[in-house]
Amino acid sequence: MHRRTFFRTTCLACAALSMPALLSSCAGIQPIAGTLEGEELVLPPDAFSTPDGKPKRYVVASHPQLKQPIAVFANSTGGYHAVLMRCTHKGVELRITGDRLECSAHGSTFDNTGAVLEGPASDPLRSFPVHERDGVIRISLKA
Repeated sequence: MHRRTFFRTTCLACAALSMPALLSSCAGIQPIAGTLEGEELVLPPDAFSTPDGKPKRYVVASHPQLKQPIAVFANSTGGYHAVLMRCTHKGVELRITGDRLECSAHGSTFDNTGAVLEGPASDPLRSFPVHERDGVIRISLKA
């Protein structure tokens, strides 16, 4: 087998094998449309529940007036962390991978509280106070 044929075959095989995992991870993150009430983004009561009633570890909240979505992570104490999904290095929208946020442009990685784990970004993500009241999650958008 020629070198070029070998590389083409192995690359195509790797791409074919990884495609289902990539597609399922992309399909699993559906943004939840929040509503604006004053300076708060309000998520529906079932935002952190799957259709079969299991709890979610995180949700992606969006609203047409937001330039980029907000990732909201549930923590082990029953509270929440909310961070803007915008890389502090060059402003690229981040993607969630497990409990981390990653920048596809330059590889910066952040934890679910917004702290930088790996550069080139050096500043943490913008975070927002989150509280639960009357069964709904409220994200304060104040500066």
